[in-house]
Amino acid sequence: MNQFSSSKVLIVDDASIVIVSIKSMLLKLGFSDRLITYCSTARASIQLARQTQYDLILCDYNLGRGMNGKQVFEELKHFNLLHEKAVFILITGENSSTVVHSIIELKPDDYLLKPFNIMSLRERIYASLARKNALYQLYTAQIKHQYEEGVTLCNDLLPFYPEYHYTIERFKGDFLSRLHLHDQSKTLYENILTRKECDWATIGLANSLMKLGEKKAAQKMINKLLTTKPNSTLVRSAAAGISLMNNEVPTAIRHFELASKIVRGNSERELVITNLCISVGDYQSALDRYRAYMEINKETYRNTIFAKMNLVRILLYSCFQCPPELKVPRLNEAKSLYNHIMGMREAAKLKPELDLLLAHIALEEEQYALAISKLNDIHRQMTFNHFYPLHQFAWILNRMNFDSEFARLIPRCSEVIHTDQNENIFASQMTMLKQLQQANVDKLEWLESKHKYIQANRMTLSELIKIYVEINQRCPFLQSVCMSIIKLLARRWPKDGDYVQLMKVVKQCDTVIRQLMDQEELDKANYEQLYQDIMDTN
Repeated sequence: MNQFSSSKVLIVDDASIVIVSIKSMLLKLGFSDRLITYCSTARASIQLARQTQYDLILCDYNLGRGMNGKQVFEELKHFNLLHEKAVFILITGENSSTVVHSIIELKPDDYLLKPFNIMSLRERIYASLARKNALYQLYTAQIKHQYEEGVTLCNDLLPFYPEYHYTIERFKGDFLSRLHLHDQSKTLYENILTRKECDWATIGLANSLMKLGEKKAAQKMINKLLTTKPNSTLVRSAAAGISLMNNEVPTAIRHFELASKIVRGNSERELVITNLCISVGDYQSALDRYRAYMEINKETYRNTIFAKMNLVRILLYSCFQCPPELKVPRLNEAKSLYNHIMGMREAAKLKPELDLLLAHIALEEEQYALAISKLNDIHRQMTFNHFYPLHQFAWILNRMNFDSEFARLIPRCSEVIHTDQNENIFASQMTMLKQLQQANVDKLEWLESKHKYIQANRMTLSELIKIYVEINQRCPFLQSVCMSIIKLLARRWPKDGDYVQLMKVVKQCDTVIRQLMDQEELDKANYEQLYQDIMDTN
């Protein structure tokens, strides 16, 4: 019996002439006519894969409008529609480096460039099916994050499949790194490089050296690769990873952005850049990148209610310290999208996350009492199990100077960052958390220095007001500082003070005081009289 006669095949192409041509070749190779299925759209291919487990899928890269072949592969993997020995081969008529690099990044079982003949097709199919049949257990261990079992499998398989020696070693290196066995992974990569020069082994060795504290050697290796292969997304991503380990976040962003220019449409990379931009407070760039992420994924499994909530978050981050002409439309967009999400059927199960978005909206609209009421409810329940809402909650707590609550929340943020997700996404989330913690530390140290300066120096009223205004601009929700500013200005308006700026500060302080202090506190401070004295003076 022909080796292909029992294989179930799916051909996905929007050109009927191509389908006829590929089917004709498959029949000549011994595939059974009754086991060959075909369709012309991404959606149809996914639906067919839900109904039948195919052994071989030949999918065109460009399928016209909607999802492309790359996204079909991602959908099939996400929904577990490819069995462990199934082979997925992408076909493309575009031989540009951008498309080829994009396919290589995706890591399908193989790819074919049009036009191709029956011998090329047979060679690719035979090689892919043979490799998958031999190594399917390694692919399964990788998908299921069974790293210890993966190392054992590599050792067991190596003697029997010498033709796949380097492929098996690459799996083993990845498993060892995932298990944090960096001494062993270092030795493995060094042994590979004595026999064969390959980028993945050099990058693996550099990462192992970084984890072992040999930063200079690791950096030297990556810099050398960058010199010879500046347009390799694999090398750029490795350089970005090294930069993150060195806490050089802007450098990491630049490497990822260059990789994104080389190969566009990589969803995970756009999300990583978004995360890193948030970590350094570049909210405009974060918003631009996340919009690109949403556009790429508008018809894929990633376009969920969670993705939409994340867009609201980033819109709200971008409202922070931006001019009114930008803030108003962004805030309106965030509110409109929030209302849209509230109408989705999944919304009922996500009330705490939606309340957090509402609290953030209220904060940007200067409805501080409502914001704090919602935050208190959320803090009492604390039902978040995902990183992004927890990070947002911590970000708000830091901004509003709830520093004790912030400190207690940070360990929870760390706990929910999944170590078995994409390495770059994991690193970017860790960076978001570290940068937020550092921002809190810097703020508290700065406040302490200002407090000590006030205690140690005799100052004029103007000098004292100037320092309190400086504190207020960085920490506008410190009620004690707001009250001190009102009391000082009620006593005497500084002759050399900037009237417009000081009145703006008074308005801001008054909003905070009236919304965050109860009537008893206001009466005790004789606040109405103090405020009136300022108004009468001016």
